[in-house]
Amino acid sequence: MRGILGKIAFSAGLGIICLSCSNPFAPPEVGPGILAPILPQNCAECPDSVNAFAVLSNFKYAYENRDIDVYENCLDENFVFIYIDQNRFGEIEEVEIPRDGTSGDIMRTRRLFDAFDEIRLSIWTPNRLEPEGPELHEGGDTWEVWLVTFRLSLRDLSGAYNFQQFEANGLALYKIKKSYDGFWRIAVWEDHSFTN
Repeated sequence: MRGILGKIAFSAGLGIICLSCSNPFAPPEVGPGILAPILPQNCAECPDSVNAFAVLSNFKYAYENRDIDVYENCLDENFVFIYIDQNRFGEIEEVEIPRDGTSGDIMRTRRLFDAFDEIRLSIWTPNRLEPEGPELHEGGDTWEVWLVTFRLSLRDLSGAYNFQQFEANGLALYKIKKSYDGFWRIAVWEDHSFTN
């Protein structure tokens, strides 16, 4: 009887110690993990295209779940977002937004996630392109280039921002590379969409 009680007490103690090392309510960690709802972006045995596809899958997950931590992990430290803008005088210009800073992409995306209760990418079709010329090994890095067809809808269901709703369709060109820490991330995002 004592032996059985001792084993039960030992097992319970071991269980408590194991549970104290992990928090099941903690947000997912970057990279692979039991609780992480994201794909690994650093599979050493996988082809580059598999890691790049994982980045795009995580990017979609981050948008639809408004998860800024996963989103930030999808972007290289030298990330740039590029889009074409028509100013109020009718002039067309190419605009580049850096990753960080008060007007950077992460801050803008954080505000987007706060403003809209529902974000859906009902169409998300990634197609791998063969990088050519300097894009293949830009700056000594190997790049993956993907063209994604998408349909994005944004809805403020709570009314915090006057029940705004927007939709955008189009193409997005992603240039993805392995970062210094071994994780694949988006280095360039060129937006070719139009708003409905």
